[in-house]
Amino acid sequence: MKADRDKTEAKNFFDRRSYVTPDNREVLYGLDWKQRVGELRERSGGRCEWMVAVIRGGLGDMTLTGGHERCRSEAADPDHIMPRSKARDDRLSNLQALCRLHHELKHPEKQPRWRKS
Repeated sequence: MKADRDKTEAKNFFDRRSYVTPDNREVLYGLDWKQRVGELRERSGGRCEWMVAVIRGGLGDMTLTGGHERCRSEAADPDHIMPRSKARDDRLSNLQALCRLHHELKHPEKQPRWRKS
């Protein structure tokens, strides 16, 4: 990836490795990444941003309302909505704060597979 020199300089990044691409994606390192994670935590209020289906009802009468609400767990990990492997973009609009459970559900390929060989 090549950096857009003017856009990168305009951002005044702390880490010299951080840069902005010609299509405005941001690639952040070091203090710049830590600052972005802080911005994400502030936006999310420290809560997981995963949307879960709302189920209402009493004993034996569970119904899916069709609505969704945010997970109520504490956020543990920043997650890229568009995967980093596709086109790394560390802008806040491409990040979501996830609890450990929802991060593991989103990325089952990263979980260890325990089995006998």
